[in-house]
Amino acid sequence: MDSLSPSSDGPSWSKLHTDLLHMVFERLGFADFQRAKSVCSSWHSASRQSAPTNQIPWLILFPEKGKDQCLLFNPEEKDKIYRIQDLDVNFANSHCLAISGSWLFIRDPSYNFYILNLFTRERIHLPSVESQLGMLKIEQTTNDMFIAKLTDEDDRRDVNFYWPRFWIEEKTREYVVTLLIDFGGISFLIYSKKGDSFWKQIKLTKPYDVHLADVVCKDHKIYLYNWSRNVKVLDLSGDSPRQILETQGNYVWFFKMPQRVFPHLGDVWPIKKKHFVVTVTGEFLRVKSIVMSNSDVWTFCVYKMDSSNREWEKITSLGDEVILLDQGITVLANAIEGLNRNSIYFNGDPDAIGYRVWSEKDVLIYNIDTQEVERPHRSICSSIQSSYARWFVPNFSRK
Repeated sequence: MDSLSPSSDGPSWSKLHTDLLHMVFERLGFADFQRAKSVCSSWHSASRQSAPTNQIPWLILFPEKGKDQCLLFNPEEKDKIYRIQDLDVNFANSHCLAISGSWLFIRDPSYNFYILNLFTRERIHLPSVESQLGMLKIEQTTNDMFIAKLTDEDDRRDVNFYWPRFWIEEKTREYVVTLLIDFGGISFLIYSKKGDSFWKQIKLTKPYDVHLADVVCKDHKIYLYNWSRNVKVLDLSGDSPRQILETQGNYVWFFKMPQRVFPHLGDVWPIKKKHFVVTVTGEFLRVKSIVMSNSDVWTFCVYKMDSSNREWEKITSLGDEVILLDQGITVLANAIEGLNRNSIYFNGDPDAIGYRVWSEKDVLIYNIDTQEVERPHRSICSSIQSSYARWFVPNFSRK
C-alpha cells in the first residue's frame, strides 16, 4: 500500500489505496456513500468502481396537493429528515404512480407521463398516451378525461388507466413503464420502453383481464397474477412481447358479490388485498394483507409457489430477503445493520383502501417471524398526515 504523505495537517486521505477505498465504499449506506464520494477527486473516482450492497429501504413522503416538497426518511439516521424541493414546476399537483430505485414514474395534472430521478433531477419524457401502436385509439378530451375506440369501429367509450408499474436499470437507463386500460370489459396492457415514441398494446385475454389481481414489472418482464392464483410472464425486451411462462394451478376462484356496507351507520368489515412478489432469485410469492375497516392492525400471510408442482405453500421465513410490497420485489438483507430481515415493508396502499381513511399508521414494517409491527421513527409521524408514502431503495449513482 502507498504510504500516506505527511503534511502540516496530517496524512493525506486522498492518497489512500484504491483497494482500501473500495472496501470502505462497499460497506456504506446510500447517504454515507454520497458524502464519501464528494471528499476529493480520488475518492470520487474510486466510488465509480465500487458496488455497495448496503440496500436499506428509505421512506419518501409525498406532499399534500399544492406543495412542492418531499420528505425522505433514512432508517440509518433516525433523527434526521431530508427535504427535497423544486423537483418540477408541476410537481406540487402531480402524482407519483410508481417507483423504481431513485426514479419516480409521474403523471402531471395534464396527464403527461415522465420519469424523474429524485436526487439528480434527470427527467425522461414518455410518449403521449394518444400515441398508441395497436387496435385501440385513444383521444384526450380534457386534462384528465380520455375516450377510446377500436380500429374500424365507431363506438367510443370513456377509459381509465390502472395498475401503473415501472422498472429502470440505473446504469444503462433501460426502462419499462406499463399501464392497464379497461375498454368496456376489454383489457389492454400498454407499455413503453427506452427509445420508444409510442405505447405498444397487448390485449389481455381471460383469465388475465378483469380477473387480474396484481402486476409486477421487473427486468424487462411483466408478471400478471390473477384471482385464480396463476401467473403469466411476458418478456418485453424484444420488438414484440414474448410469453415465457404461464402456470395452471388447481385453485378455482368464484366471484362473490361484494358485501354491502354502510360506514355512516358504523358497519365494520375486513379489507383484504392480494399481492404478487418476485424474489431476488426469480421465485414467486403471494402475500395476503388484511385490516379491519375500523382498525390500524394489519396482518399478513406469505405463500411461495413450489416450482415442481405450481402449488402455493405457506412460509414463515424469507431467509436473507425483505419484501417491498409496493413494488412487488424483494431485496437482500444479509447482515446489514438497520435492515429488518424477514420483513415486509408496507405503505398501506392509500389508493386501494376503500372507505377506510389512510393514515401514518399504515406505513409499517411487519416482521414475519414475530408477527409484530414496527412503525417509522416518531419524528416523521406528523409529517405523513394528509400525504402518502412509499418505500424505495435508492440507487448508488456512480457518475
